[in-house]
Amino acid sequence: MRARQVIEEILSKVFKWHRFPVSLKAEAVLLYFKGLSLRAVREFLLHKGYEVSIEAIREWFHAVGKALQAIYTIAVWVYVDETKVKVRDRTYYLWLAVDEKGLPVFMHLSGRRDAWTAKLVLYNTKAKGCTTDKGPWYVSAVKGLAMEWLHETFGKRNVVERWFFYIKHRIKRFYKRFPWNAKYETVYRWLASFIVIYTIMELKS
Repeated sequence: MRARQVIEEILSKVFKWHRFPVSLKAEAVLLYFKGLSLRAVREFLLHKGYEVSIEAIREWFHAVGKALQAIYTIAVWVYVDETKVKVRDRTYYLWLAVDEKGLPVFMHLSGRRDAWTAKLVLYNTKAKGCTTDKGPWYVSAVKGLAMEWLHETFGKRNVVERWFFYIKHRIKRFYKRFPWNAKYETVYRWLASFIVIYTIMELKS
């Protein structure tokens, strides 16, 4: 099934009523995902004869994130990493665990990078073992969970690092950070939606 068809199916299930065609919503979501601003997507739809608000387009994009649990997979071994995400004057950390094919297993957004958060992330992967970098926060986390552990800088851990490359590339459209008024929930939903759509577009096509 093509990526656009999958997104159409997701949107048709999330929204009970459809003022606009589901195919139009899917097209708008994909355009925003690929880098167009919400305003640019709105202008595109206007040229097609549909007057859609920016907020509606944003809701369509975030709605895809509700399919997160259906997209995420289960793995015996996971590759875990974290990266900074700037929002206003705060810095959050996006934690992501994927399997050997790069499919997402668990995502978490936190306000700190420490052993407690690392343990929370690793626990929720339900995996037997993990591969991470040499971040000190992983040391006590894996010991506390009695997980098998490999630490490396390169190698197979690239399957999770490439996620951050695409995410940061897209965030650069926000001038390397989210809008100044973005709340934690907004940032989390945006990242969850991006990960789901990227999975559909690139990893499950």
